[in-house]
Amino acid sequence: MPRLRAWFSRLLGLFRKSRSNAEMAEEIQAHVDLLTERNIAAGMLPHEARNAALRQFGGVEQIKEAAREQRVWRWADEFVQDVRFGARMLFRNPGFSLLAILCLTLGIGTNAAVFSWIEGILIRPYPLVAHQGRMFALAGTTRGAERGGLSYPDFVDLQKNSTLFESFIIDRIVGTTLSVGDRAERASGGLVSANYFDALGVQPMLGRGFRPEEGTGRNAYPVTVISYLTWKDRYKNDPEIVGKTQYMNGVQHTIIGVAPEKFHGTFIGYSFNFWVPTSMQEAFDSTGYKMEDRGARWTEGYAFLKPGVTRQQAQAELNSIAQRLENDFPETNRGHGVELIPLWKTPFNGAGNMSPTLGITMAVVFLVLLIAC
Repeated sequence: MPRLRAWFSRLLGLFRKSRSNAEMAEEIQAHVDLLTERNIAAGMLPHEARNAALRQFGGVEQIKEAAREQRVWRWADEFVQDVRFGARMLFRNPGFSLLAILCLTLGIGTNAAVFSWIEGILIRPYPLVAHQGRMFALAGTTRGAERGGLSYPDFVDLQKNSTLFESFIIDRIVGTTLSVGDRAERASGGLVSANYFDALGVQPMLGRGFRPEEGTGRNAYPVTVISYLTWKDRYKNDPEIVGKTQYMNGVQHTIIGVAPEKFHGTFIGYSFNFWVPTSMQEAFDSTGYKMEDRGARWTEGYAFLKPGVTRQQAQAELNSIAQRLENDFPETNRGHGVELIPLWKTPFNGAGNMSPTLGITMAVVFLVLLIAC
């Protein structure tokens, strides 16, 4: 309780500084006057008595400073003084002050907006996906060629043979003509592995995601999860949407779920309208059926490392698996490997195309901040 009382007293001291200083000055003066009178009574001349009283009392300014430190916090007192001084300067030059405030507002606002954009690309590109620090893109590599995709059989073998990965998923951008009633328009979506939503930890807000068996078979499972915006704009937030159908590329698909509002897919810079399982690959690919073709590297992959596994350890395991696949399937896998890549650097993702822009943007951000400050 005494501590609380002392703390409260110091807090009040910040707002009663002038009054406290005046009271302290009066008290010190009273002590000095009393000592002066005693010295005069002892036979000293008035001016000698005054000087002797001051010496007897001690340093007045030092005593005042010590008393102030007991009444208020030094740092708080200095802060209040700085605020008052700043306020006086602002009101003394209102035009300059307004310009300075405007520059700071624009600078801070611009930087906040840009940093939010950068965070959405570099730090947390997928708001609803947990453990993004363990998520990497998978790119196929071939000697003498640029990074590319993976074949579906290679993807399956990676899943079967890996021990350091929590899960693998694949995604492929597809376009379609989406027909709802008599309304038809172009739409974009993702052709994904059946474990897509489960691996990402994203649960549809209505209905369900894909079941394991829905990722295999030739055009065997015409089902789809639609985006929140599609559900809102084209179906007017229909709560009974699950089980209804829509036509995509002329094939009737049953809607089995609606993705959460903030989930747009795993391609940074894109906002998908729907997702369909890999079993429907042929219906969305005019070049033919590729699910069993090891030489057709048409998918983009992602992987989640197990907790505690480093990127270097995981890459070493991928290299080992790729070497075994090369030995087993030399006709399609000779010189072919798999590389783990940070999400923002992946060549098939929208973020990969933004890398040069990000560097320029960061330079502009720091320049604007420097000018503003």
